[in-house]
Amino acid sequence: MRRMAAAVLVFEAFIALFFGLVAAKLTQGSGWQLAVGLGVASVLLSGLLRFRWAYPLGWALQVAFIAAGFWVTMMFPVGVIFAALWWAGLHYGAKGEAIKAERVKAWEAAHGSD
Repeated sequence: MRRMAAAVLVFEAFIALFFGLVAAKLTQGSGWQLAVGLGVASVLLSGLLRFRWAYPLGWALQVAFIAAGFWVTMMFPVGVIFAALWWAGLHYGAKGEAIKAERVKAWEAAHGSD
């Protein structure tokens, strides 16, 4: 689960970079600063996923990406897409880990654990 979630966050950091480039061209405001903050938060959070409390922060980051649509409108659908990818990473990553744990348990039962 952690690997899939970290991959989503790293890809979001790239999206934040592109969002910052667009925001710098379109607005005179602080859109590019928001993009830098989102990108840095994405990278830092991808490294903190070993802690349980980082996953709710990941959801908060998804909300922030969607809210970035107020600066660059195209971020609304992009943020929703990445929120869906975040959910899928958590959901299917957990399923994959459960399957792996079952297989390890079955192997240990068949071969005996040392």
